[in-house]
Formats: sequence, structure tokens, C-alpha cells
Amino acid sequence: MTHKRVAERHMAVVGAVDRPVELSVAELRERWPQRTAAVTFDCATSGPRAHTFTGPLLREVITAAGPGFDAARRKDRSRFLLEITGEDGHATVLSWAEIDEDFGDSPVLLATALDGVQLDGLGAQLVVPSDRCGARYISGITQVRLRACAGTGGGAGAEVDQLAYGEGGAIGRPV
Repeated sequence: MTHKRVAERHMAVVGAVDRPVELSVAELRERWPQRTAAVTFDCATSGPRAHTFTGPLLREVITAAGPGFDAARRKDRSRFLLEITGEDGHATVLSWAEIDEDFGDSPVLLATALDGVQLDGLGAQLVVPSDRCGARYISGITQVRLRACAGTGGGAGAEVDQLAYGEGGAIGRPV
């Protein structure tokens, strides 16, 4: 089994995208405008922490991969989720609406630098500046997966929980 050298860590952008891609921290730095976010958050284990992160906006990276929704339809965009996974198995979920300019417009970053130190050897880090705690800060990102919510429309792939209603409208067991 071969191991990637530390300097060659990549993250995959996969799922409901037209152009799945693997990107290094250097490519994230070179291909997209870099934004800076000074953030303070409460860490459950070490208390308040303040850092400055630099990197591209998550939405710009996903947009370049060709997200599998109709960009002109707000309701279509609002049903998509992003699953972000780190090298240590830590994962989190964001809705596309959180980062979409027409909805939450949150400046979520894929950090390429932390406090001025390049993250090439550690991998990109997810930064959610609006969070009060750092639980959604994913280090060493290995994958960003875009997917649609199943919804309740009953279409292909939809997972619908149906409940049986008894006398008087009481909810019974799932059917």
C-alpha cells in the first residue's frame, strides 16, 4: 500500500456534481480568490479561541464543479446538502441554502492557511465563521459531497416515512 506524501494531501469534491475533482491545498489557493476571516469561537475542551483563516469560499469551489441543481430555481438549490468529512472521520453537514447568496450567504471557507501558516501538509480546513463553537470546523478535509435531500415527494430515491392513522387520527406504527 502506498501513502500520499504529506505535501500531496487532496480533498475530493464528489456527489451531485458534473465535474468531480480532487484538489490539493495549493490548487485551492491558486484557482480561487482567497478570503480572510478572523473568527472567535468557544472550544468545549480549551475555551475561547481566536484565529485568522484564509481560503476560497466553499460555494465558489462547488460551483466550479458544476452542482447538480438548476441554479435558476431557488427551491431546487435549497434542497441540496454538503457533507464534509475530515481525515480523522469527523464530519458535518451544511445546507446549500446556508452558503447560497440568495439565502444565508454565509462566507464558509475551505481554509488554505491558519494564522498565516499554509495548510498544505495538513489539508484544507472547513471554517464556518458564523458558528459560536468550533464543532463544524473540519480539519484535513478528505471529501466534500453534494447531495439532494430525499424530500417527501416519493420520487426516485426518496425515503418517506409513512404513518398509519388509527381512530380519531391517532398516529400508529410506521407502515
